[in-house]
Order: sequence, then structure tokens, then C-alpha cells
Amino acid sequence: MLATQADTPRHNHILPRAKWWWVGLALLLMLAGWLYLRGYNVSLPYMISNGEPQYLVGAQHVIDDGTARAANHESYPPGITALGYFFLKHLKPAGAHHVTMLPTLRLTSICAWMMIPALIALLSARLIHPLAGLMAAAIWIVNPWVVERAHFFMPDGFLTMFTLLGLWLALAAESAKRRKLSVIAIYVVMLAAVFKTQAVFVAPVIILLPLARLRNPANSRGEVADEVLEHCVRFAIFSFWYLFLTPILDADVTNPAFPVAYNKFAFPSLGQLSENLMPVVDTIPPPLGWISIALGYSLLYRYRQQVDALWLLALVATAGAFLFGASLFGDQERRQFFFFGAALSIFYALGFMLLVIGLNEALNRPPPPPPPP
Repeated sequence: MLATQADTPRHNHILPRAKWWWVGLALLLMLAGWLYLRGYNVSLPYMISNGEPQYLVGAQHVIDDGTARAANHESYPPGITALGYFFLKHLKPAGAHHVTMLPTLRLTSICAWMMIPALIALLSARLIHPLAGLMAAAIWIVNPWVVERAHFFMPDGFLTMFTLLGLWLALAAESAKRRKLSVIAIYVVMLAAVFKTQAVFVAPVIILLPLARLRNPANSRGEVADEVLEHCVRFAIFSFWYLFLTPILDADVTNPAFPVAYNKFAFPSLGQLSENLMPVVDTIPPPLGWISIALGYSLLYRYRQQVDALWLLALVATAGAFLFGASLFGDQERRQFFFFGAALSIFYALGFMLLVIGLNEALNRPPPPPPPP
């Protein structure tokens, strides 16, 4: 029989204990490194990714002029420019052109992309079964959409990595009763927002996650309320800096690269959500695979005891908030939804695992007792 979460107590473990799982994850990360590193230094920045020269030139202008205004980039979230600034300021050889640092900067981006499958695996393994973790990581690693993007110096990988890390830390804090992890999770989500604004849509779920403890009457409502209030204060201070002390709200005025103004948005319709969702769904295996996954989810109620409900609800809430928030600004390019794509990989693996558990139970069902003589 296939061992499941229901067969063994969790013991508040937030990391898989099986050695085979860690060996499998190591092999998958080696595959990711091979795929992501193959072409990281073979393309000219001005030919394929128009974002790279913007970040590099913006960082160089910060060094030369103290601002990226001349590059129309001072209103972009400061994380990627600050990272470029550090490398150009402190590691670039004197007199060298700023483009000479591009391979090194791309390598930092690849490191972030390689952390993503590890976090996907950790989230999926805790959700239902360690095998689901490896499957979700494999789906993400070999996705052509990810492979073609991973070796560019862009903020997408950092956004996805920090958002997944913040979610995992927040869930681990609740499951393992390690409250300090929830505080770290708030700061990690702030880092994600510094690289790309979409992370702010996920922050409310992580901030309010301690409320899940109210399911247990033994937990003090006052302590939970105090913890949530502290999270809100921390993020409010960050938001004040981010929205009012940086020029992020002037993006539509100073940066023509933004197709829709940040101060002009509309409630997305179902059609709008579908238009932004389907290109991401199309990057994961063909329709026949999704039909099998739908069959697996039809067994969710039967095997609900084997699924960590809190982790599933948090994943659904964060993925939904991310899709909804990004769709407030109309049609978006597929690259704006990498975090949602990571969540889809997890949901795909969950559905497949439910189907495997159901087939395993059907094939190993004991034969009926013989009729009495």
C-alpha cells in the first residue's frame, strides 16, 4: 500500500524525513541547473530580453547620477536595480563596461530560479505526500516557459522565490508552532514586493494566517489578535515607505514601459481572469493530463484526511489573490504570473497524487471473504 500523510503522524515536521526524497530533490536540482545554465551567457542583452539593458543602465545611472531617472527607471520597484547597483559598484573591474557584469548577474538570477523548485517540492510534500513534492518540482523544472526565462537577469525569479518562501515560512510557523517564522515570513514578502509589486496581493493571506489558530479553542484569541496586529503594523510601515517615500506610484508617468497606469485599474471580469489564466495553464502538460487531474480532484473529499487542509486553503487563497490582483490592471503578459504557474504545478501534482492513491486503494483492496459453506 502507498503510505500517505494519514498513515503516519506529522509530529509537527515541516521537512520530509525520507532520505530518498532528498536524493530525488538533489537530482532534480541538478537537472534544473543543467537546463538553466546551458545558455545563460550566449545571448546579447539588447537582442532577446529588453528588460536586462533597462536594469543595467538604470543601475549604472544610480552610480553615476544618484538616480535612475535618466533611464526612465526610477519608478520601477527598487530590488532588481539595487542588486545590479551592488554588482556594478563593488564587483565590476574599473573601466569595464557595465554589460561585462551581465553573466554574473544572470547567475544570481539562475540561483533564485533554482530555489523555486525546492520550495515547490517542500510545499507539495507537506500538502499530501513526498512524491507529490518531487512531481510538482519536476513539472516546474522542465516547463519550457520557465527554462526560456530562467537565465535572464529579471525580477520574476526573485519575486516567485521570495513569495513561495514567505508562504512556506508562514505555513511552517502554524504547523510546527514556531511563531518566529511567521515574523520572518512577513519580511520575506516585503523582499518579494521590493522586486515586483504583485507580491502585495499575497501579503494579506500571510499576514492573516495566524487566525487559523482560532480553530482550536485552547489558543488565546488575544495572543492571535496581537500577532496579527503586529504583522499589520510591520507591513503598514513598509507600505508607507514603498508607496509614498519611493516614486513607485509615478510608474505610468515616468516609465513608458508600463502599458497600464498603476493608479487606473478596474474590477476584473471572469473573461479577463480567464484570458490571464489560460496562457499559464497551457504551459503545463496537455489537456488529457488536466482531465486526469480533474478525476483526481473528484476524490478529494474521500481522501480529505490525507490532505493538509490549512496548506491547501492557503495555496488556493494566495494563488487566487495573485491572479485577481494582477488582473486588476487589465490584460497582462504571461511573465507576470510565474508565482501562479508555480501554484498550478503544485495543484497538478496534488490531483495526480489523489488519483494515484485512489488507484492504489482499488488495486490493493482485499478480496471478499469466501461464502460460508
